[in-house]
Amino acid sequence: MRTAKAILSLISTAICLIAPRAILAQSRPDDEMFDPLKVINGMQITRSACEEMEQRQTAVWVRVDGRGYCLRYYAVGMTLDGPNPLVAAWMSGDVMGGPKSVAHQQGLGVASMIEQSRTLSNRYAVPYIFLARPGTYGSSGKHYDVRHTPLEARLVEAQIDALKARYHVDRWGLGGHSGGGTLAAELLARRSDIQCAILSSPAAAYRARLEARGWVHRLKAEVYFDPYDSIGQIAKQPERRIFLIADPRDTNIPFSTQELYFDGLKRQGLNAWLVPLTKAPKPKYHSLVDFGETATGMCASGATTDSILKKLHDMPQQPDRISN
Repeated sequence: MRTAKAILSLISTAICLIAPRAILAQSRPDDEMFDPLKVINGMQITRSACEEMEQRQTAVWVRVDGRGYCLRYYAVGMTLDGPNPLVAAWMSGDVMGGPKSVAHQQGLGVASMIEQSRTLSNRYAVPYIFLARPGTYGSSGKHYDVRHTPLEARLVEAQIDALKARYHVDRWGLGGHSGGGTLAAELLARRSDIQCAILSSPAAAYRARLEARGWVHRLKAEVYFDPYDSIGQIAKQPERRIFLIADPRDTNIPFSTQELYFDGLKRQGLNAWLVPLTKAPKPKYHSLVDFGETATGMCASGATTDSILKKLHDMPQQPDRISN
């Protein structure tokens, strides 16, 4: 005769077998490839076309300043109906070096970006999303015109809000490289749900960067956001960690401007670490994408600060990336 404890064990096992498992939200691949010419000319995506992408979980439709935009993302490891307590998200750097030059995303498409997110999600055991900035990696908009502007910051914030609502995300481990790192720094002052911020070679003191490069004439001509101006608006949250990763030899964004932004964070009493790494490839010593993605995944997974710093210092130099 079975004991009451044994019967309860059998009942518990049966419930586990028949209970529905969490359905994972997985961006579904298709045959779309990213077209450099569309990046140069600007991409327009209709609402109906965006709805099809939304069904494949590779897009959200947002409205900013009275205009609709279809912004793309490539996610792996999310629970479809939530909750998703902490999600790692990555934003690329600029893909254009000039108004007619596309230096990144050549030969990539939706399937390869989903696979990149899959690799990172599996490696760090956290949901991982690649956020396609406006005009890049399949998102609508004209990248060269909108990058670094207040409009781009509002669009990416709306993109994150839409994903937060869709997947019931509580907090973010938000990282970005170069222009994506600049965006992540700006969003620190706009959001209270960023638990980890990883800034890889960012222009976080944007005005100081223009001055250091001798581009003072742009100060009058360009409309841009400068995260350094917003440091005082960053909420003090004891659990939040900010990692600023940069190569002191960087010729694109001078290291002195990274130090300026970091010093501002510390003056505000924020939990921040400046991580100098002489590991970016020649000739610009700028690309630290792999290091930024690593820190984003580790921080989102709850790794200790010491273990993150040790991993970054132990990693060998990485080659330049097409998906920057």
